[in-house]
Amino acid sequence: MDTQESRYVRSARIAYQLAQETLPRYSHPESPHRYTLPQLAVCVLLACYLKLSYRDAEEWLKATDKVCAVLELCRVPDYSTLARAYQRLLRLRVLDPM
Repeated sequence: MDTQESRYVRSARIAYQLAQETLPRYSHPESPHRYTLPQLAVCVLLACYLKLSYRDAEEWLKATDKVCAVLELCRVPDYSTLARAYQRLLRLRVLDPM
């Protein structure tokens, strides 16, 4: 591991490992399986941590290749996908309301 790793990359790595251990891979068996629930959870968590809107979080993820690599994202989720993931995580009682 790089000793000069960004705090955002480090946070994403730790959060992703924890999310993979605790969350189901997909929220529904018939979902399109473009993103896993742990990937979306960490994206939403980072958006909350950075106090970004979902649209700004989408743009931030597009600009951060290293975070996307840690999260194993082939493409960045759309802002509406992030918003739906937030609602799903609230229903699962994973997150407290913002």
